[in-house]
Amino acid sequence: MKPWMLAGLGYLAYKAAKNPAACPPATQDIALNTENRQKAIDKYDYGPPNPSLPSNWFWKKLASRWNKNPTAEQIAETKTMLCGNCGVFDVSPVMRKCMPRTYELDAYEAAAMQSGAVLGYCWAHQFKCASTRTCATWVQGPAISSNARSPMTRS
Repeated sequence: MKPWMLAGLGYLAYKAAKNPAACPPATQDIALNTENRQKAIDKYDYGPPNPSLPSNWFWKKLASRWNKNPTAEQIAETKTMLCGNCGVFDVSPVMRKCMPRTYELDAYEAAAMQSGAVLGYCWAHQFKCASTRTCATWVQGPAISSNARSPMTRS
């Protein structure tokens, strides 16, 4: 088994842990970020598309991944499972240095930021994600908010 698997990290997280000065590639390469984000949309229901809207269809679809016929209570619970409180969402100071300035955001990121989102990095799917969105691979948090918890600073 590879060392990064033993550590419970994705390969890029393991690589960043070995070289803390390196930002994850998707934070610096918009094409790679867009590709990885699209995979998260297609395979793991990353969304909702517009966090400013109720998007009831989206939340029902996501809740149905856990419960075939989700109740209103289960849908409401699913709405609390956001990237902003996901255990692999990195908004640590060291990661924030890797994030683009507001004028470098693509349209999808800019729309999320306008809705009050915080931009962070998803170690599970290797892309910049918005705190007001979620996906089917949400991990109980809290989010990574300190350098000590960030895979970028682990040695």
